[in-house]
Amino acid sequence: MFTEHRLDPREPLELPLTLADGQAAVTRDMSASGMYLEVSGWHEIVGRIVFEMHLAQAGMKFTAEGEIVRVEHSYGKTGIAVRLTSPRLQSLR
Repeated sequence: MFTEHRLDPREPLELPLTLADGQAAVTRDMSASGMYLEVSGWHEIVGRIVFEMHLAQAGMKFTAEGEIVRVEHSYGKTGIAVRLTSPRLQSLR
């Protein structure tokens, strides 16, 4: 039986974001404490990840750093499960 280790339930949500190195990614699901995102191609990513997401309709920018807890490779994409450690939401106005 699978034991859930997440602090908060995740909601399915596809939003574009940009990693610190400029690479584009898309979220698959998010919660207040973590998220799962996908990038095109095969990448070996370990440690920490930094990204930013522009929420233009809301006039907000979300930036965060997170600890990578799992990496999966499938169908030409790399999936990354992240535990958020320093999320920040700020106004673009």
